[in-house]
Amino acid sequence: MTLRVVRVRPDLPAIDRSFDYLVPDALAHQISVGAIVRIPLHGRRVRGWVVEDFVQPETEISRILPLLKVVGAGPPPEILDLGRWAARRWIGPDVSFFGSASPPNAAVPNAAAESFSSGGDSASQGSSHSRLRVIAWPPSMDRRPLLDGLLPASGSSIVIVPDVGRLNSLIKYLTRAGRVVHVMHATRTAAERTLAWSEARKGNCVIVGGRGAVWAPVPDLAAMIVLDESDDTLQEERSPTWHARDIAIERARRCGAACTLVAAIPSAVAVSLVEDVERPERSDESAGWARVEVVDLRDEAPGQGLLTDALARALHKCVDAGERALLVMNRKGRARLLACGACNELARCEGCGAAVVEVQSGETSAVSTDSSAAEVSRSLLCPVCSTARAWLCAGCGSTRLRVLRSGVSRIRDDLAALLPRSTVLDVDASTDVDLAALREADVLVGTEAVLHRAPRDRPVGLVAFLDLDQELLAPRHRAAEQSATLLARSARLLGPRAEARRLLLQTRLPEHDVVRGVSEADPSIAWISETQRRAALNYPPFGALAQLRGVEEAVAYAANMLRTFPGVTVLGPVASGASFECLVRCPDSEALSVALLAVNAGARALGRMRVEVDPARV
Repeated sequence: MTLRVVRVRPDLPAIDRSFDYLVPDALAHQISVGAIVRIPLHGRRVRGWVVEDFVQPETEISRILPLLKVVGAGPPPEILDLGRWAARRWIGPDVSFFGSASPPNAAVPNAAAESFSSGGDSASQGSSHSRLRVIAWPPSMDRRPLLDGLLPASGSSIVIVPDVGRLNSLIKYLTRAGRVVHVMHATRTAAERTLAWSEARKGNCVIVGGRGAVWAPVPDLAAMIVLDESDDTLQEERSPTWHARDIAIERARRCGAACTLVAAIPSAVAVSLVEDVERPERSDESAGWARVEVVDLRDEAPGQGLLTDALARALHKCVDAGERALLVMNRKGRARLLACGACNELARCEGCGAAVVEVQSGETSAVSTDSSAAEVSRSLLCPVCSTARAWLCAGCGSTRLRVLRSGVSRIRDDLAALLPRSTVLDVDASTDVDLAALREADVLVGTEAVLHRAPRDRPVGLVAFLDLDQELLAPRHRAAEQSATLLARSARLLGPRAEARRLLLQTRLPEHDVVRGVSEADPSIAWISETQRRAALNYPPFGALAQLRGVEEAVAYAANMLRTFPGVTVLGPVASGASFECLVRCPDSEALSVALLAVNAGARALGRMRVEVDPARV
């Protein structure tokens, strides 16, 4: 009698191999590639995925142990292959991706449902029938007509929606339109997500969810739609740092499905993939953006602070109308800005435009506010592209550079004095404020969390960025793009231009392309500028980038080994808190993957090391 042997990948990231097991007759009808099983391994009962069936064993049959149990259904073969591709692309264990593609609870095996018809997600189909589109869709313009044109009449579609606030309305619309909708979103319970995962295997449906929905096991994928593709929440924060947009593009390519990326201001990655970005008619596009008022802080009187006259007028108008005002000022992880004491211009890099920092005796240090300290040798360094220059203003040549203090502690008191009859509340991501308190507040001030946590019980009449330069000049290669996404989200809260509501931007850079793009309701100004800048600096998507962080021995080993690879540039390692980190640059993602895979195991043998490919905050 021929014994059936399967190959199982144990759910243990530290073990990078598969093992062979016998299939007991009692479990045979439940076993297929992708099934989640329980196996004996080194005296333990371990979960794993069947990755091959009917294999020729690598050892004697008498030494092969049997499977203990079938836990439930798991990702179909095509999704396992996609997970392996992602593991190579983002340098992580394949089981991490297998887990993302599996239901949270046990799902009943169903061989009929798991058998992908019509070619499924077969990589062999290639890209001949796949079409990638990028659409710039104004933040306040109705998306329903857009979706009507993108969703096919037959087959399954996956719609990725990072904005939880718009999830329910989208589900209701699709359901009323007669679509079979299944929701795979982190806000749903494990039982609900498991049921949606199981139903997805039947096909002919629309899957709606966050980044995890990109792994939905539909057998007949016809369309992949990523809304707000530039949103940071589409990227996994933990390592491996995969991005749902990139997974969606690859999955659609493999099975010949249509893939559409939608954003108010498309990312440089999306723009680089197509010849033309599709847009609505100019009049419709302009109407879909909120009214914008730009306040040039260079024109404000000394000592004015961030509570400008324009902001005061806008606040009074908003509160008097019974609407809520949201004041945004991020305080963590932002640039410490320098400005010229003579002409009030910001100190920026002449190469890439980022905010420069002070360097003393070859090391970055805190900036002195005493401009008369001439005995200290000081210069300026760009933390993004490493361009250095003398301690002087690029605009007028003055050496009187000063630190701009945000005045956070003054904002609350100034607002209370300005609006004595209004309730002002501080909010950030870590603030524990109940919904009742949020609803009572007329003015919410704090980090960008106010854009997510503001209740919908009354209209938002004003969104004001008290110091937008902290966003635009943050020491990150994606700072401008992330700022644009933040402004688009704010514009969506305010509604179309026809409304009297207002987006107020306080900045010393009114000519910045992001500011111009939003204020002129022409997002192409922002995305063209950003794409050209990235190309000039060889930053992603025109180059590959990774950050290594961990114990000194591991990071140092990886850095030294990576320097031996052609085309690889390593910056660091440098101490960062209790860890060490370095930045790795490469001409393309494939070359980066080859280099990192070659050194990863050796480095990790020396200690903890996190590999972050396509880092969002570098």
